[in-house]
Amino acid sequence: MSINKDQRISLRVGIKQLTSIIKKGHAHELVKGDNKMGVATIRIVDLSTGGLCIESKKTLKLGVKFELEMPKIMHLESNLLACEVTRSIFREDPRYHMNYEIGLKFKTPNTNYLQQLRDLALAKKI
Repeated sequence: MSINKDQRISLRVGIKQLTSIIKKGHAHELVKGDNKMGVATIRIVDLSTGGLCIESKKTLKLGVKFELEMPKIMHLESNLLACEVTRSIFREDPRYHMNYEIGLKFKTPNTNYLQQLRDLALAKKI
């Protein structure tokens, strides 16, 4: 499969961490937010209108909330999605380029955008 800027295996996305309180063991930890948008490379494993599963080189703590800025994809404009980490699994297998599988839940899903994104994925256009 040839990859161009509109057809990628991995996406570069902006991530802005929001202030979160997460459970760590039997206690809770405050994770401070950040005003700066960082860029990360992720691979979308699967998605629904309720959340998505991604692969990344870096982990995200369980319960952390952040804004995921999706880039312009084909006819879809850039979109900001508020997410919460529901799982983060490290894979030791060296065949994987990205070591973490991360489950994300959308806080308030933009259903129209996500349905269009899902349709592009189902049509194997992204």
